[in-house]
Amino acid sequence: MTFSWKIPPWERHEDCTYLAVTLMDQGDGQFRFSTEGVRGDDAIEALADLLMSPGSLLGLVPSLSALIGVVVRRGIDSTWLAQPPIQVARDDRGQWQIAVADATDVTVFSPTEISGLVSRLQSQYGRTG
Repeated sequence: MTFSWKIPPWERHEDCTYLAVTLMDQGDGQFRFSTEGVRGDDAIEALADLLMSPGSLLGLVPSLSALIGVVVRRGIDSTWLAQPPIQVARDDRGQWQIAVADATDVTVFSPTEISGLVSRLQSQYGRTG
């Protein structure tokens, strides 16, 4: 399987164009998040940049059971960096649900989607992170 980009986002020398918010299960119904700028022409490229960045914990997705998901937003916004307008809660089946207050130019990736992208990246480029 191949990707359509000419230069992978993690190898580009350009400014970040997206924010990625990684959501992790902290236990006791709580979650934590980390936010960082990533490069890409679309949300999937931005997620690939996050996954392939050196030291990325998401490169360990198959063994990272605490992962709730990743929210990718077009544009860099200081409010989103400090306190993204994201709500996370468990539904009546115990599954994590992610809601974004300002969902303009936002893509939410589930652990299954992230794991699938990790597999594709590993197949094409070798290990991630």
